[in-house]
Amino acid sequence: MTIQEQILGTSWRLLSFQSEDKDGEVLFPLGEDAQGVIMFTLDQRMAVQIMVADREESIERSTSARFNTEAEKEMAELGYHAYSGPIDINEAEGTLTTHVELSLIESYVGSDQTRSARIDGDKLYLSNVKHPERKLVWEKINA
Repeated sequence: MTIQEQILGTSWRLLSFQSEDKDGEVLFPLGEDAQGVIMFTLDQRMAVQIMVADREESIERSTSARFNTEAEKEMAELGYHAYSGPIDINEAEGTLTTHVELSLIESYVGSDQTRSARIDGDKLYLSNVKHPERKLVWEKINA
């Protein structure tokens, strides 16, 4: 089955969201127990929301300074990340590109966010093509 056949019309719950600092040390932009959901509609649109599990806890500034991108720093400071838009799926390259229309992070609006995508059973693995150290693992909600 193609990526498109496996994700359109589905919802997924976040299992993990990790990145790495400039020295290769693993970081969790929204905490090790971040919560989130990503949904793909049948008409090729997606929406994703990820938040820190405990909104009262904030990511330490010392940790925030170690992130590779301003977007990671901003989402850590906000404790939340969300964006949505239409998607294109490139089966040959195994990528999914969201043409961002709405986002909590202003710099995402109007951008194309491309992720490598792999599905194994009820798990969806996404990683940022420009920043492959940023990895997300999702578990299918509606089987």
